[in-house]
Amino acid sequence: MFSVSIAKSPEDFEIVAALCRELAEWDVAMAESHAIDPHLAMDFHHGGVAASLARRYEQPGARMLLARWDGRPAGCLAFSVFDDTADELHKFFVTPEFRRKGIGGALMRAVITAVEIRHKSRLLAHTTIYMTDAIAVYRAFGFDFCPPFRPIHEAVGHTEIFLKREAQSC
Repeated sequence: MFSVSIAKSPEDFEIVAALCRELAEWDVAMAESHAIDPHLAMDFHHGGVAASLARRYEQPGARMLLARWDGRPAGCLAFSVFDDTADELHKFFVTPEFRRKGIGGALMRAVITAVEIRHKSRLLAHTTIYMTDAIAVYRAFGFDFCPPFRPIHEAVGHTEIFLKREAQSC
């Protein structure tokens, strides 16, 4: 039914860019409902086209995973180097049509496997209070809430959530 693969081709990154635009539209609408300027939300967390996503996630230590359901784009999840001990997750999104089908969990398992191979001691995630489905997946995979691991703009501080997963829970 579904598959998870590493985005490699220009076509893969075009698909990922479309998924990221869908995530951005939803995120901006949700941010606005939490009294955050939509432009600020877009500037902080979104942007990028297929070429810039490819440049970022084809770097050593970074990957973009793409999930498909019967060949149709269903979701994505990326990771990149945070520091010598940790990798960070980015762009976690499953389209509404394909939620509750195990795709988020499959993406998370694939990322955790890839990160374990790299022998990192922590996996980090930064999300928002209204991304409840993503938070549920993070928590199901052993992520715990943690203090911010980067500065937060005061205009969005009331919605930001940081999580980490230590290697012993990997």
